[in-house]
Amino acid sequence: MCMMSRVTPLAAVVIGTAMMAASSSLAAVVYDDPTGDIATGNPNLDITSVTVWDNGNDLGFTITVDNLDADWGKYMLFIDYQDGGSADNDNPWARNVSGLGGMDFFSGMWLDNGYNATAYSYSGGWYESYTTGIDVDWASNSITFVMMDVVTSWMSQGITGFDFEVGTTGGGSGDPAIDLIGDEDVQPGWGGGSHSIDRLRYDFSTVPAPGALALLGLAGLASRRRRR
Repeated sequence: MCMMSRVTPLAAVVIGTAMMAASSSLAAVVYDDPTGDIATGNPNLDITSVTVWDNGNDLGFTITVDNLDADWGKYMLFIDYQDGGSADNDNPWARNVSGLGGMDFFSGMWLDNGYNATAYSYSGGWYESYTTGIDVDWASNSITFVMMDVVTSWMSQGITGFDFEVGTTGGGSGDPAIDLIGDEDVQPGWGGGSHSIDRLRYDFSTVPAPGALALLGLAGLASRRRRR
């Protein structure tokens, strides 16, 4: 069973501090997942926890696995932050993960041939968006990725939080999720499908007052006008 176990001071969590400009007074929410709840012998794909944080501008996730002692692996984030979104089992990596209809945002990370990440937004189809940073901490078996300015953009639309799912997978189109964070049963493993039943919730830690949200919206509109 996945549990939102604790709210931890950001400075106490290993989340690639070199990539972010977050105050140590902010908090990170840690969602735990059981060790060994996978059908394959791939500890680098066995999620043990996911830590989520924001600094008022950027949004960060740290995925911790049982053992990152491998130079391969794919890690997926699905976010539902508004109405609409993708059809079920529709993601930019074409991985076989059902139960995730209505997703508006996807980020994928990989360790193969050096590590990197990419992020997509859904608007009638998936389009690459946002600048994404990634950091790997081999000693703590964790991967941190940060989406720059996501919180600023979403809060300007009146969005104060989101539902999400995190999964691990292989390198092939049609591969399933080997592990999903949440209350899902053990997934079938390679050659099978995978299914999400439990979306978790994160609310921004730095939500401004309604008047400030209105100002953010006006600032976003002005910024868009300047870019035309």
